[in-house]
Amino acid sequence: MTEEKKPFTVSDRRHFTAEGEKRPQSPEEAPAAAPPPSPPPTAEKSEKAESRVAPKLHTLDEGAPAPSSSPMHEAGEGGPPMDFIGLLVSLATQAGYLMSPEPGSGAPPDLAAARSIIQLLEILKEKTEGRRTPDEDRVLDGLLYELRMAFVSRTKPEKA
Repeated sequence: MTEEKKPFTVSDRRHFTAEGEKRPQSPEEAPAAAPPPSPPPTAEKSEKAESRVAPKLHTLDEGAPAPSSSPMHEAGEGGPPMDFIGLLVSLATQAGYLMSPEPGSGAPPDLAAARSIIQLLEILKEKTEGRRTPDEDRVLDGLLYELRMAFVSRTKPEKA
């Protein structure tokens, strides 16, 4: 191929030179302006999201700080907030559905998968020890208790 017709160009986008010095930033490499922040959610929207979460376990205390309103903490269309408590509630909901599938579907409960999710929650509890807020502790302990009791009630033999 000739020097005149190059199908592509290579540009070095590394932030540092081979000597370890910071590269000067050219105008074309300057970061684009950040998009404007989204407006905070309205009270009506957050009330809808709260009403969808089955157990109302993660209500804030009067003196507790409000959760961050950054896009990472906001839900998509009407879901629970995207934070640690949202993750815990999501996992617990999945385990609950696995232990009691929809009536009329004919599907048996998937207790092995439910047990795996309960164990995952136990691992999360162990690995986040000392880094959870009191509210997160309360939610995690409550969810684990409820899931364990539901699991035991599903696995114990019925007395005739």
